[in-house]
Amino acid sequence: MANLKKYKALTTSTDVISRCFTNENTDPYLISDNSLILSELAHIKDVLGVKFYGELKLQNDVGTLTVANTTFLNDYLKDTLAWFIRFEVINEIQMNSSSSGIITNMDEFSDIVSPNELDVYKQDTYRKAEIFLKDAIDFLNDTDQSGDYPTYENNKPCNTDVYKNHGILFSGNNVQSYNLNY
Repeated sequence: MANLKKYKALTTSTDVISRCFTNENTDPYLISDNSLILSELAHIKDVLGVKFYGELKLQNDVGTLTVANTTFLNDYLKDTLAWFIRFEVINEIQMNSSSSGIITNMDEFSDIVSPNELDVYKQDTYRKAEIFLKDAIDFLNDTDQSGDYPTYENNKPCNTDVYKNHGILFSGNNVQSYNLNY
């Protein structure tokens, strides 16, 4: 499973908009295929493990998802991905780069949000994505599911105590953290 980027994304821009955008008239072209893949690679691949992620990508690409993988993808992973994708594209939706530089997308009936308001919005979006991700992983770790997802079982991280959240490393219940300034 060397090149998982060659397979189509696990969700679509229209599905993302319908799952987590307030305005369902949001232009789906604002969410590129690269944004979909970027969100998978940044937020999903390592959590699921390369084998299970690769299995989902391959089966989704050729239309051979197992019943268990269909359930997981449709009932858990697509909601998770939708919120992570929204998190990743918020800046691009608010601002675009052009030959004139960075421009703010604004119509005559809107106002630009302050950097603080944008940060609160992004953090809330990320929090929601993390809630959906935890629910998805809880589903996979449920003892009743143990035989349905063998490639996930084989890829559980060795050190589940350590995780990164917005550049800060956390270790289980330990309150000690390290700000990595990125």
